[in-house]
Amino acid sequence: MHSLHNILKTFVRDYGLEGGVVLNTIQSRWADFVGQTIALHTFPDTIKGKVLTLIVDTPQWMHHLSFFKEEIVAKLNPYNVEELRFKIGRLPEKTKKTLKDEDVDLSEDDLRYLENTLKGLKDQELKERFKTLMIHGLMKGKKALK
Repeated sequence: MHSLHNILKTFVRDYGLEGGVVLNTIQSRWADFVGQTIALHTFPDTIKGKVLTLIVDTPQWMHHLSFFKEEIVAKLNPYNVEELRFKIGRLPEKTKKTLKDEDVDLSEDDLRYLENTLKGLKDQELKERFKTLMIHGLMKGKKALK
């Protein structure tokens, strides 16, 4: 007698449903893979073969993500993703509603983003002002989603 797990696994494979199952898993765990900050601006849209296409909400974020492409792919390697593609678009509303109240604090990714963005500024006063402005923008975006 075959286990239900093996029967479902065979069914999914035989009918070519693996991509949908993998995409659904990636979508549901997206913030775990990339952090809340990036998850606020992106959403896994489609998967074809080993290529995952992400919807990105602005050209600025698309440019920023190009620097993290390899790191994101490495995190998705267990799901057989070997390449990322980006496209500008509107994020699904459910993406914004999935954030929890306790996620309003800045995450490690947020802090790393701030540090990397500001490290080139030599003027300390200007650096602090930009930092305050960026923190306000990050927090405002998260609070608006509550």
